Amino acid sequence: MWPSVFWLVLSVSALVETALALAQWGWLNRIDRSVPPGLAPLLPEGYGWWRGVAYARERLRVHLGTLLTRYAGVALLVGGLGLAKASSLVEGIFSSPFAAGFTLGASLAVYFSLIELPWGLYETFGVETRFGFNRTPLGLYARDTLLQISLSAGLAGFLAGGASFLVTRPLGFAWALAGIAVFDFTLAFLFPNLVLPLFYRLRPLPEGELKARLESLFERTGFPASSLLVADGSRRSSHGNAFFAGLGRLRRVILFDTLAEKFPPDEAAAVIAHEIGHWKGRHVITGLVLLFAVQLTFVLFAFLAWNREGFSEAFGLAPGPGTFVVMAFLFWETLTGLFLQPFLSAGSRRREFEADRFAARLEGPGAMIGALSRLATDSLAWTPSEPRYSAWYASHPSVADRVLALRQEETATFPGK
Repeated sequence: MWPSVFWLVLSVSALVETALALAQWGWLNRIDRSVPPGLAPLLPEGYGWWRGVAYARERLRVHLGTLLTRYAGVALLVGGLGLAKASSLVEGIFSSPFAAGFTLGASLAVYFSLIELPWGLYETFGVETRFGFNRTPLGLYARDTLLQISLSAGLAGFLAGGASFLVTRPLGFAWALAGIAVFDFTLAFLFPNLVLPLFYRLRPLPEGELKARLESLFERTGFPASSLLVADGSRRSSHGNAFFAGLGRLRRVILFDTLAEKFPPDEAAAVIAHEIGHWKGRHVITGLVLLFAVQLTFVLFAFLAWNREGFSEAFGLAPGPGTFVVMAFLFWETLTGLFLQPFLSAGSRRREFEADRFAARLEGPGAMIGALSRLATDSLAWTPSEPRYSAWYASHPSVADRVLALRQEETATFPGK
C-alpha cells in the first residue's frame, strides 16, 4: 500500500505543479506586449514592460527546471534503488540510530543541493546577469554554495539523526515535539548572530536622517531592536531588501546597502515600518507556530508509520530507524507539498497586506506606495502572475494589488484626496 500511495501522490503533485507552470507560461505570452488595463495607470513612466515579462519568463524557466529536476531526483532515489543501496551501506556501518540517521539525512541534503546546482548557476550567471542584477563573482558564489550545502547538510543530518534516535524510544513522540520546539526557537535566536555574518558583512547604519528616522520609528512603536545594521548585499545583487532577524534582545534590523543608500529616507522607513508591522501583528510567532504545526504532522506520521511496521521494507529498503526516517520524510514532504502549499501561501499574502496597512498608518500610504513602486521598478517585478499560479505559490500579493490596497487606505485616511 505504501509504495502505491507514494507514487500516486508524487505523480499527481508533479502534474499539478507542471500544469500551473505551463499556465503561467501561457499567461506571460499573452501579456508580453500588452499591459493589462487595470495595471497600466500604476506603472512608472518609462518602465520596460516587455523586459519585465521577459525576466518573469526566465525566472519561470528556472522554477520549472528546478521543480522537474527535484521530482526526477526523488523518483530516481526511491525507484532507482539509490536510497536502498545507501541505506544498506549506512545501516551496515553504523549501529547507532543517530549516526545512521545523521549520515543519511546529510547525504540527502547534499544530493538535492547538487542536482539542483545547475539551475542555481543558470539563474545567477544566466538570468540575473543578462538582466543586469547579478554582481556575484564566481569565487564568492562557490564559497556561498559550499557554505549553504554544509549548513543544510548539518541541519538535515542533526534532525534526521535525532528523529532516528527518538522514534525507537517509549516517550519519543513527546521528546520529539519538545526537541523541535527548542530547535526552532534556538535557530531563530541564533540566526542573526551566527548565520548571517557568514554570508554578509554587517556594519552599523551611519548617523544621518535615515538612522534618526528609524530610531524614532522604533521609539513610537516600542519595537525592540538590539542593533540597526547595513548588509553588503551589493556584493551579490542590485536587488534591494530589508528585514529583521532574531527574537527578543537578539533581534537585529538589517537593510541591504542597495536600499539604504538609494532609497529616500521616507520610503526606506516605510519598508522598515512594514517589517515592524509583521512584529506588531505577531506574524513571526504565527510563522513559528505554523512551522511547528507542519512539523507536528511529520512527527505524527512518522510515529504512526513506525508502529505499523513494514514501511521501509515496502520500498525495498534496509530496516532501521535511520532509513525509515529519511523515507518517511520523502513520503510526508510529497503529501504536504500537494495539500498545504496553497493554504500557506494564502495566509502569507494576508499577513503582507496587514503589514502594508500598518506601515501606511505610520509613515503614510504615499511613502509605502513609493517604496513598493521603486522596489518593483528596480527589480522588474511589476509583472503579475496567472491567478492559479499566484494562488498556489505567491507568498506576497502582486505589487499592483498592494498598491491598489494602499490607495484605498490613502482615500480612507485622506478623504477627497
